[in-house]
Amino acid sequence: MNKKVAIVFDFDGTLINSRSIKNKNYQVAFEIVFKSKKSSRSKIIKSSNRTSGANRFIQLEDTLNTLGLKATEEQKQKWSTLYSKLNRKSLRSIREFPSVRRVLRQLIQSGYDLFLASGILDKELNEEIKRRKIAHFFKEIRGGDKLGFLKNLRNMNYTKIFFIGDSIYDEKVAKEASVEFYMVSDDKDIRCLPVFLKKRIFTKN
Repeated sequence: MNKKVAIVFDFDGTLINSRSIKNKNYQVAFEIVFKSKKSSRSKIIKSSNRTSGANRFIQLEDTLNTLGLKATEEQKQKWSTLYSKLNRKSLRSIREFPSVRRVLRQLIQSGYDLFLASGILDKELNEEIKRRKIAHFFKEIRGGDKLGFLKNLRNMNYTKIFFIGDSIYDEKVAKEASVEFYMVSDDKDIRCLPVFLKKRIFTKN
């Protein structure tokens, strides 16, 4: 392959099937810290789903605004700490989609540069990727700011850049960064990724 191509993966919901569990953790942490009523539970879950893929504090602001609540910085940090604790405990039981490692190896063998960008806090993301022993697949791993990472990548010498994500927010970020997007909802989408990339990369604009 004579084209320099960057493939940027999201983590949650893209490489691992974690969305439902993280939504539950988000809701539990929110109710504990902000003492919200059970009648607000559906709004909390909808907010978490709507902003899935975003930095957690962007998600939190959306939920607070939806419920008409205000929060101190101390409350926000307390919620974030609890949310992280719940996620660390539950994510250990979730493996990657079955085809992930095989497809990552295939993409590297095809000459693509792979990156990982997630809304997860940078330290937590790197710890989780190291624990899963998949860090070697990626040239760089960055947590916290997907949009900023994609925009910086555009300043590098890549012919094409693809962002692989699982949410409407991810698609919006890709559009704002002016990179191509591929939506993942299950393992079949992971398996089909190499064919999709080959078709898109060698399609004349």
